Amino acid sequence: MGRIRLSQKSQGWRFPRAVLNRFLHCIARYVPMFPSTRVLLHRLRGVKIGKDVFIGIEVFIDDAEPDIVTIEDEVSIIARASIIAHAHYPLHLEKFLVEAGRRRGVTIKRGAYVGFGAMILPGVTIGQEAVVGAGTVVTKDVPARAVVLGTAGRIVKHLDETPENSEAGDDSCAFA
Repeated sequence: MGRIRLSQKSQGWRFPRAVLNRFLHCIARYVPMFPSTRVLLHRLRGVKIGKDVFIGIEVFIDDAEPDIVTIEDEVSIIARASIIAHAHYPLHLEKFLVEAGRRRGVTIKRGAYVGFGAMILPGVTIGQEAVVGAGTVVTKDVPARAVVLGTAGRIVKHLDETPENSEAGDDSCAFA
């Protein structure tokens, strides 16, 4: 019970690289520095990151497989957000969670905003100029220019809409 299969990227001759990636990740997460330096450290880990990206302090970007995360230009990821791009389950549960284990990678499209403490799970694409509110758990794709909130990542508004046409029915800025 409790045994989890090791990723191919953490085995054999790849092990030193995996340790280096985790070390760089710890520095990027916790050491006070310019945001551009944090972006550089994540690029060195293998995360595909575009231009003019802001990554706040304590942002977690997949530890074991950072190379399956893509962050396009002009994205802002605020402090304590988490991006989980893969899942390995305990061996005794793998047969029950086959489909969930196949979901891999995360893509955050140009101009998107990920709020404080948001969590993005494997297989998700955040659309262009979409807003993920603080504390939101995103389990499925977010369309372009949509605003998602809550633990189920429910779309509450599209940025192209006027306030009276939105599903939420109000013009509050609670998503920031």
